[in-house]
Amino acid sequence: MSDPKILLVSDNPCLAAAVVRHCGSLSGLGAVQIHDPGAAADALCRGDGDGAFLLCVVDLTLPEEAVRRLAAASATSGVPWLAVAECYRPQFRNLSQELDAIDFVVAEAEDPAAVARYVDRLLKNRSARILIVEDSAFMRLFLRRLLRRYQFRVHMAASAAKALAILEHRPDIAAVIIDYDMPVQNGVELTRTIRRRFRLREICLIGISGKAPRSISAEFLKNGGDDYLHKPFEREELYCRVLHGVEAVERMLEIKRLERLRRMFLSMLAHDLKSPAGGIVGAANLILDGVCGEIGGEVREMAAVISQAGRRLCSLASNMQDLTRLETGRFEPALVLAHLDALALERARLAEATAAGKSIRVETRAPQLPPMNLDPDLIARVLDNLLSNAVKFSPPGSLVRLTLRPAGDEVVVRVADQGPGILAEERHRLFKPFERLSARPTAGEKSLGLGLAIAEGIVAAHGGRIWAESEPGQGAAFCFTLPMSMGFSDQADACISS
Repeated sequence: MSDPKILLVSDNPCLAAAVVRHCGSLSGLGAVQIHDPGAAADALCRGDGDGAFLLCVVDLTLPEEAVRRLAAASATSGVPWLAVAECYRPQFRNLSQELDAIDFVVAEAEDPAAVARYVDRLLKNRSARILIVEDSAFMRLFLRRLLRRYQFRVHMAASAAKALAILEHRPDIAAVIIDYDMPVQNGVELTRTIRRRFRLREICLIGISGKAPRSISAEFLKNGGDDYLHKPFEREELYCRVLHGVEAVERMLEIKRLERLRRMFLSMLAHDLKSPAGGIVGAANLILDGVCGEIGGEVREMAAVISQAGRRLCSLASNMQDLTRLETGRFEPALVLAHLDALALERARLAEATAAGKSIRVETRAPQLPPMNLDPDLIARVLDNLLSNAVKFSPPGSLVRLTLRPAGDEVVVRVADQGPGILAEERHRLFKPFERLSARPTAGEKSLGLGLAIAEGIVAAHGGRIWAESEPGQGAAFCFTLPMSMGFSDQADACISS
């Protein structure tokens, strides 16, 4: 048997050329044109060789007797058929419905690929699964017949419990049609249950009813529904509503797939960058330390530039790695018993070197605190990000103040500057990756806009919270909290004593 094809029965050369050309490019399936309706009907009925057709496209401008013969041959062979014409006429639509065509499509000369796109969508429908939840057996079968006409794979459930069981076992269901008037659990309640139980899954939910008032559509939409149909409805309307939902689900799944690829790429890139970047820094530092022999002033200056650029590259790779961990929820601190006050003093001293270049003072107020469970490396990243931001946006000669303050069962860390502050309408963007606000660094420093997003993820992973306090023109203060949990030895003693 040859590869399956699409059969076009038409004597219109423009339509034939468009369908044959575009069907091949869109669906990858060949399209065959047969001018003679009798020969086309015979090819459909043979069912082998050149008659291995997936779909028959029939031009309604052919004589009605020929169209009826082709429709009969299509029904006999089990090959669905699609009615097309160059213009819309009520009699064309009525004839296509009478003869049980899939649908009637207008093939305008201005858009020759329209029929091919419709055919391609029908072929894609063969992999899309729809669930019908309806307690009426007659209505279930009626909806299944309509949806199968459009090539969808259809599942049926007579109750909410059966529908939930099917959804558990069929994660590939794209759309659910839910009747409102059902026993035990009505359609609105089932819609709410599905959204709650399968909140991470992309599913289109379409409510349907003929007995309930039309106002029930609002209840479906407010409780997680995507669309609503009131009985009676035209079958084309059903298809359009279901198709829009299926295509929306497909777009979201494609977006998620591309997002996974982006995260994978960033993670691999960051991993592959760190090793050569560390080698560059190490080699430059060996030159600066004189391990490779005496060097002149110009060589030393260039080695320092290389070392600084390498450190920046290492920092960039670390930020990219942290961003992927943050987005995938894999920020897992390696908790140890550490002194937050000593860590804060250490990071403030390191920040003073950069601040001195802008004549900015860094003042630290850190009372002695008991040891806390934290990841020193990650918390150092938070402090470095907040301090570098404060220095970056502060004018020369100003003051950056770092303070630690116990507050009940937590410690509040506050980094305040005397920069331009943050506009109220921009605060919601502060902790989003790659965001840049209207305030600009006072010395033109560069930034990717990742520091605050990473800081928020680290603080949240420690069980704390982070926020900003600011008035435009009066500076900004970034604060975060860390819980003052028991030390490890105290926890162990508590476990033993219990």
